[in-house]
Amino acid sequence: MNLEVGSYYHPKDHRSNNKFYSISIKRMLRFYFFSLFFFSSILASDYYEGDFAVKEGVYAFYNYDFDQAVNILTKARKDFPDHPGVHLIWAASRWVKAQSNLTIEETYNRLESDLKDIEYIYSDLTKKYPHDPVFKLYRGSAIGLKARVTLGRKQWLRTLSYAYKGFNIIEDVSKKHPDIIDAQLPIGIIEYYAGMSNSMLKWAIKLYGLNASRDLGLQKMNLAAESGSWSWIEAKSILSNVYLWVEDEPILALTHSKDLVKHFPKNYYFKLLHLESCIRTNNLSVSKVIIKEMEDDLSNLLSNQVVWYEPYLLYEKALYFFKKDEFKNALSLVNQAVNSYAAELDIVLGNAYLLQGKCFDKLGKRKQAKESYNMCIDLNNLSDAILKSKTYLENPYQGSK
Repeated sequence: MNLEVGSYYHPKDHRSNNKFYSISIKRMLRFYFFSLFFFSSILASDYYEGDFAVKEGVYAFYNYDFDQAVNILTKARKDFPDHPGVHLIWAASRWVKAQSNLTIEETYNRLESDLKDIEYIYSDLTKKYPHDPVFKLYRGSAIGLKARVTLGRKQWLRTLSYAYKGFNIIEDVSKKHPDIIDAQLPIGIIEYYAGMSNSMLKWAIKLYGLNASRDLGLQKMNLAAESGSWSWIEAKSILSNVYLWVEDEPILALTHSKDLVKHFPKNYYFKLLHLESCIRTNNLSVSKVIIKEMEDDLSNLLSNQVVWYEPYLLYEKALYFFKKDEFKNALSLVNQAVNSYAAELDIVLGNAYLLQGKCFDKLGKRKQAKESYNMCIDLNNLSDAILKSKTYLENPYQGSK
């Protein structure tokens, strides 16, 4: 479902005193959002009646055919009401589709209403199939997804309550059924980010019996990427993101992002991950071709997607010119990216500020460079850009990459 790893960007309040508290909650709860679609197909091929229809809907979604995805899944709900994943995937698809023409609050209202409807369905299904852990996984994911609504509304206590209830179910199934490899992905995400967080958050994670370990978290995410029945899609997306913007290992991101664009050529976010992987590994001739394709593809996106993704593409183009030592062109583009940035998540924004600072340094504008590095640092999103900005704040950037 093309979700980026990072904190949420609120231009007016990202410097508030509650910043660390809210960012920590948001970062730790993101696994619910990730779980939407990989739990959508935890199942091996043709294991449940209706898998073929659900698979068709999921692939349509990942290829950005949202109308088709919702239509397929709506029909599948009627034809296969006992399928464990169809109801949750349907709700998630309707939510994302709504984002093209509704306000943020209206999309929350739709998701909240749909989740209320399917909550009763999953309660009945878990009673009907008490020995099948997959139904419990979807029930836990549906409860956890409620946290995404309250998170957006900044209702912290309700967010923690839903998150706790949902995660308890998922974590219990994961422990009792380690053979369900797909269930390792949300556990790996939690362990990974807990391993990067403060001691209080690490202590809270240990109460769940999990490891606050960056390395173990990466291992579980990679296991899902390589061996998951369906979680490989989101696992590769998340790992591409992490390897690009947290671990600073673009060669590893390249492997995963290349697989994603091969299977989902119409997915603009996957293309962005692949483009940055190519630029960062100095595949500039390939990058030039991808940039042209993505400029043309903007016209095929929904209006809200254009608002989100056009600044991303401007940043990528700036990075491309920076790699070619064309610092004035790079600065012009990255300035446009920063000024037009409207996406909900800020990890690309942080990297744009970092690139902006590096451009200023290369052009001998030290005061402006420091301002850009400080803007990056203020986002406090645990990305590698933060660490680099702190370094260049003390010593001007002098490299060529």
